[in-house]
Amino acid sequence: MLSVKNKTQVSANMLRIAFEVDVPIDWLPGCYIKLRIPNALPGGISPVRTYTVRSYDAANQVLAVDFAIHQPAGPATAWALNAQPGDQIEYRGPGKLRVDPTNGDWHLFAADMSALPAAISIMESLSLDAKGYAFLEVTEEQDRQALHIPEGIQVQWLVHPNPKVKSNQQLEAIRNIKPLAGKPSVFVAGELSTTREIKQFLLQAPTYQSGSHYISSYWKIGLTEEEHKMAKRSAAAG
Repeated sequence: MLSVKNKTQVSANMLRIAFEVDVPIDWLPGCYIKLRIPNALPGGISPVRTYTVRSYDAANQVLAVDFAIHQPAGPATAWALNAQPGDQIEYRGPGKLRVDPTNGDWHLFAADMSALPAAISIMESLSLDAKGYAFLEVTEEQDRQALHIPEGIQVQWLVHPNPKVKSNQQLEAIRNIKPLAGKPSVFVAGELSTTREIKQFLLQAPTYQSGSHYISSYWKIGLTEEEHKMAKRSAAAG
């Protein structure tokens, strides 16, 4: 079980909850946990939602999870908004990324609000001499965050005020960069249609045909997490 310790408003549309953990966890940047949202649906059904662990304080057994706030609120968002210190929630994990996004001669990050916690936690873990690009898409200007990452990572904040409409800002930004020398390490995560288009571009560009790639959709416009998983499997099969 996780127990709510405190809440912090990180930005206009990002809420951080610090949880006390009942047992130590094996944490790496970008890892995720699954939260069982208590009695969130009619009939007392408790759906499971997936979230990145933003950070973990092993000495005090406290982990932080960032919740992107959107309206109308889904089960997890509603729970997070109403959570109070001492509230408990069941979790599973953590699960780890299938590749190590810290490897590479240079780095490329593309993330929307859903993937921002993962992207930032990974960037924070890079060596001080790391270099590359990060395209971080947020709902409004007030969602920009102070970043403590290597100076060689060039960050561009992209504002997309209507997440219910597919965005092509990240793809266009990637098209316009000058790739650096060596093998790239690619981290792309966010809405399914957007990540698919970025993936198609990267697979066709010679520069990105080497190195390591983590490209994953975390959600899809108009779908629940369960429906998104089905759409994701269908897209992978296609």
